[in-house]
Amino acid sequence: MSKRKKGYIYIFTILLIGLLAIFFYFIYAYMSGSTYISKNRLESTQANYALESTLNIKVSQDDFQEELENYILNDSAKKLGIEKIPEDTEVLSLNFKREDYQDDNKNLVDMVSLKSEIKYKNTLLGGRLRGHYVNKIYKEEDGVLNSSKVDLDYLSSLREKFANDNWTDKNNKKVILDGDFIYDLKNDKYTIFEEVEVYDEESGSYIKKLNPLYDVTGKQIIIQKSGTLKILSRSPNQIFIINDKVMFNDNTLSGIIILKENAQIANTCTLKGYLIDLYDKNSGIGVKYSSQVFRIYGYLLPEYIKFQPISLNYYDIEDNT
Repeated sequence: MSKRKKGYIYIFTILLIGLLAIFFYFIYAYMSGSTYISKNRLESTQANYALESTLNIKVSQDDFQEELENYILNDSAKKLGIEKIPEDTEVLSLNFKREDYQDDNKNLVDMVSLKSEIKYKNTLLGGRLRGHYVNKIYKEEDGVLNSSKVDLDYLSSLREKFANDNWTDKNNKKVILDGDFIYDLKNDKYTIFEEVEVYDEESGSYIKKLNPLYDVTGKQIIIQKSGTLKILSRSPNQIFIINDKVMFNDNTLSGIIILKENAQIANTCTLKGYLIDLYDKNSGIGVKYSSQVFRIYGYLLPEYIKFQPISLNYYDIEDNT
């Protein structure tokens, strides 16, 4: 073989080895890149799960309800604590954020988010769990909460909560009635009267007279334990808790009426506010829904604040270290 042919073979061999080296390099780089991408994707997915777990753990904690109520009702903003942290996770922040807004009809929509930022292994991630905070049972458009509006298990729980009037203890502007009384507006004062018989010397007989007992103009809660309550006039925004017979006067009341298990209704009235009728006792109360009563009394009502999640969103955060 001539030297020229041997030279061609050497050159070809060198070129072939070079091409093979480049080919295998690209194969290696591709496989390494794919492995890195797959690893990052796996870690990113795991970070999503870790963040979701963090939020769910917080929502399930015993102190969550109290912290949410303090935040909404008392505007108590603080960093939240968490009892258990998912593995390989560092919780960087955890807090509430109120996000109320107006819908297309200019109605206020209650909204709050539970926000968290975490570091899972080498991945930084943020997210928020958004939901309504006013319990939907207090949003019935017809202004009536009765047994048909909730499932049986929840109905039983609500009846139990309303059966005891301890939930009213947060407010000391209340009157408790045990007996037969009359509610009326006299001399620009809302007053509770009792009907008494007194001897009239002129006629020489006993006559009935209204004896004023309580000025309830500044009272907010009227609790009837037993007897008959005649409501003759209109009323300001007040809560009436009815546990026996109530007699209306085709009048207009403002506020919240709660009909308990032994409630009995005579005659009719119009209520501007909200009717809570868990035992389906209503037979004469026409209701015009008003959300204003909840701005006044929402803080009192059992389970008024209740987190109802609707969406979970993730977002990336920058590593500033």
